[in-house]
Amino acid sequence: MILRKDKPSGKLGNGLPQSPEKLKQIRDLICDYAAEKELVPPLQEEEVIFHSGELIKKHPELFLYQKLLAVMINNHSWRDIVSGIPFNRRILLLPKCISHSTDCPAQFDELGLLCEQCGKCDIADILTQADELGYHTLVSEGTTTVTTLLTSGKVECVIGVGCLHSFERSFPLAVKEGVPSIAIPLYNNDCKDSKVDEIWLNEVLPIRRESNWRGWINIDALRSEVDSWFEKEQLEYMLEGDDKSSQISRDWLAEGGKRWRPLIMVAVYKALKGTEVNLDECIQKLAVSIESFHKASLVHDDIVDDDNERYGKATLHKQYDTSVAINIGDLILGYGYQLIAESGAKHIRKLLKIAALGHRDLSIGQGEELLWRRNKKLLSVDKIIKIFSLKTSPAFEVALQFGAIISDADDEVMKILTAYSSALGIAYQIKDDLEDFNHDNLDNAFNTIQPSLVTALINRKYPDKMEVWFKDFQNGDDLSKKEIWKQTEIREGIKEAEQMLEDYKLQALSSIADLKSPALKILLTRFLNKILNG
Repeated sequence: MILRKDKPSGKLGNGLPQSPEKLKQIRDLICDYAAEKELVPPLQEEEVIFHSGELIKKHPELFLYQKLLAVMINNHSWRDIVSGIPFNRRILLLPKCISHSTDCPAQFDELGLLCEQCGKCDIADILTQADELGYHTLVSEGTTTVTTLLTSGKVECVIGVGCLHSFERSFPLAVKEGVPSIAIPLYNNDCKDSKVDEIWLNEVLPIRRESNWRGWINIDALRSEVDSWFEKEQLEYMLEGDDKSSQISRDWLAEGGKRWRPLIMVAVYKALKGTEVNLDECIQKLAVSIESFHKASLVHDDIVDDDNERYGKATLHKQYDTSVAINIGDLILGYGYQLIAESGAKHIRKLLKIAALGHRDLSIGQGEELLWRRNKKLLSVDKIIKIFSLKTSPAFEVALQFGAIISDADDEVMKILTAYSSALGIAYQIKDDLEDFNHDNLDNAFNTIQPSLVTALINRKYPDKMEVWFKDFQNGDDLSKKEIWKQTEIREGIKEAEQMLEDYKLQALSSIADLKSPALKILLTRFLNKILNG
């Protein structure tokens, strides 16, 4: 399914039947509809609205309930996964408005309402049932505590009760984090003495059966484990050598950075093989090899851009000299291929080919940029997007495909990962470009060292203005003092680049819409948002 660039209309029917019988009838229709489809979560907003619209075509009388249908369709996509999660790893989130509006004796703390079991509302009975099953429970309007529990790994899914308005607000967050969840709407939206369909709730709370759910991947904990593979002792074990060049190379590999690429590889492996899979020496060597390719490219990039600092320290060519730094970059590349060959992994020929193709494409992209610098002319938008794709997407693709190859993923998954990495890489570069293009540092946007999407967009629409500003910059004028960032043309260029960023995010999400593995689809959705929004 292709997600649309335009946002869905907000004019959706927001009615809700006031009887349990009618709600049950609609749930049954959803089950019949979903039986004809393969709904793999997380579904994007556009997808649940699309499916609710398709259901309304068959049952026009449900038009007034389209928001409810969207909630129910999303629930159904998560149902099998939620049923496979133990009760003690679920949290039930209730809104305060279920409590009695005038006679509730409960106190509140930083977490929420502390029920006194007075019997004046339904909260006590609901909490008792959930507690007996082993749920974590919370009566609160906020999501901070829930987010903390999810991050800690103590819970894996949320059963939420609330009004349709609150679900509309919280849906984007739940999708971004890939949180298995089921939502039970309240009968009323006025936030006072609210009632919930207890038959529906009692149907959802006890669902429990075996499923193919492999567990919610704790990315922060996994990052810590991956980081441990880059400690000095571990690198000395993997990459032997007492010579000075080997020592410098290991020290460079141990330096900071977010290590997205090895993290992505390992997370994909876990998503496809199960969260309990052993991350043995083979996996560790492959992860370090992927980071080796990235770290080598940074050494060479710093030389080309004549950067002074990396990770808060002098760059290698500033610490030593250019010749030494070039050699260290080449040595680290060699280590990358060595680690693949020594890993003992299945499909080593495939892994080597993927790594070599990624190295080739990155070099072609870098070459396009270096050759452009010789004439110092503004590039077209299409040319810049091509450079972005070649320079950044291959590194993500290598990481993703390494994880898939060692998990024995099929060709269809590999094609999806290629499309996803292409969109992610371009979006990543656009985000980086936008961060450079700010009124405190406009020189970054008008330099002739790196191509700028924003200036290309402005040049496409206002070439005369762009020519003047570009010449001013080349003549040494301080563009920030001229406050050209206040110009309408500059703001338009930034806005257009921001829209392109959103379009490529959507393209990445569209590319994974047909994935059959919920664990992998959830993971890639989370990575997209962490890398581009984190």
